[in-house]
Amino acid sequence: MDMFGLMKLKDFAKSINTPESTVRTWKRRKEIPENCFKVIGTTVFVRVKEIQAFIGA
Repeated sequence: MDMFGLMKLKDFAKSINTPESTVRTWKRRKEIPENCFKVIGTTVFVRVKEIQAFIGA
């Protein structure tokens, strides 16, 4: 995680032992709220605080 509270989607997927493609599918199907993500250029980031709140961590 960087100082802005963002983590690359691929790093997030690795941290939860889930294929990156699965997390991208969850994002596309809106199974994870859109506010949990931030796209900068072509890179998708996970907003750490938002995803933690969503999963109840």
